Amino acid sequence: MATGARPDERIPSPAPGPGARRWRVPPATASVLLVTGAVTAAQFPFPEVLQALRRDPDALAAGEWWRSLSPLLVQSPGWQALVTVPAVAALGVPVERILGARGMLALYLVPAAVGELAGYLWQPHGAGNSIAVLGLAGGLVSWLFLEAQDRGWPRPLLNRVRIWGAAVLAGAVVDTALRDIHGLPTLTGAALGAGLLLRRRRRRKAA
Repeated sequence: MATGARPDERIPSPAPGPGARRWRVPPATASVLLVTGAVTAAQFPFPEVLQALRRDPDALAAGEWWRSLSPLLVQSPGWQALVTVPAVAALGVPVERILGARGMLALYLVPAAVGELAGYLWQPHGAGNSIAVLGLAGGLVSWLFLEAQDRGWPRPLLNRVRIWGAAVLAGAVVDTALRDIHGLPTLTGAALGAGLLLRRRRRRKAA
């Protein structure tokens, strides 16, 4: 009489319950994180990478068109990579879960383009992806005010978090008034995020 399963037999994993969600790697966030992390890491042993990709109005005018967005891939000063590169994951994952891969890329790249335009006007030499991650932050602030209440958050906690969100937007207004390039991307992300959320709400009502 056999007392055990044959070596080639496999016990199947239990099926997930009806309310269970399978976690998967968010593809847009992972792609942005890997590319940004790899290029940023390359700038330290090879300083010419930073020089080739940072904001440089003369080089842009001379035809180096990639400098319109390539400053997102390198960091100046370099220490800020310790914050801005991990922030892609910290903010990109929740944004992608809420709005999907296209929404995440829109909230990363559109505010970044606005930030680079402001950068060439107000801070023509520099680099970093902080303007892009602030676009994600702005989108999350819009979600806090438009949809977070539907997730069952306790009202006192939600109100406190919304105060912080409002402070982020107020700070962005001040930054813009002071010609700091981080203000406009934050406000752009908030406006774009609100637009995406409201469009989704209208589509759900129409369905």
